[in-house]
Amino acid sequence: MTTRLPSTGAPDRAAPATTCRSDEVVMIHRLFRRLFAEAPGLVRRVEHGDLERARPLAKHLHGITALLHVHHRTEDDYFWDRMTERAPACGLHVELMRRQHGAVSDRLDLVDAIVDRWARDADAGTAERLAAELDEVDRLLTRHLADEERDAFPVLDAILSDAEWDDIHRHARRHKPPLPVFVLLGLMLESVPEGERDAWFEQEMPAPIRLAYRAVGRRQYERAVRRLRSGGGVAPGAVPATA
Repeated sequence: MTTRLPSTGAPDRAAPATTCRSDEVVMIHRLFRRLFAEAPGLVRRVEHGDLERARPLAKHLHGITALLHVHHRTEDDYFWDRMTERAPACGLHVELMRRQHGAVSDRLDLVDAIVDRWARDADAGTAERLAAELDEVDRLLTRHLADEERDAFPVLDAILSDAEWDDIHRHARRHKPPLPVFVLLGLMLESVPEGERDAWFEQEMPAPIRLAYRAVGRRQYERAVRRLRSGGGVAPGAVPATA
């Protein structure tokens, strides 16, 4: 039995002691908050016509939208029907979660279509529309994740067994990551508070992954971040993944 981590965006509230398996999802939420908060600025820093920077950034944007789609589909498959069946008083919360997922999904589809146009010519006007749509995704997502952590996760911790949480994780691992695996791992490490990074890495990553990341993966992550955030110079805001 452990105490729930505070929401990464929801107001603080007292919560009962639970098995807190939803804390594992809160870590993913931290990643999405970082990725979508920085995305509009990355687009706005690309100069008109600079395809050398626009194309890898377009690939990254497609990767993070796909990652969020997969995450929400997993929640749709495993969370909401079970909440409806086992905690029927939470029906309004379930309906809100479904509506918010739909709104975010529609906006992500629009982002993907604009990304494809922008990647062809790095037009400044298209870039500003893309950045504005990414701002809207960030706004919708920030509100949704806070609502989900506050209203849904305490219920899910109470109604889902460890076996069911394990099944959800097995399902999630069956999907090929839409971002390079070591880049994704480095971005995950960025989302862990700095003082907790090494402990999280040791606890959550199998030994072969830890060895491979330290041997080659960290350099792949750092190269990718430099390219995305600075076009080859020192990446502003980059967090060295020192695990």
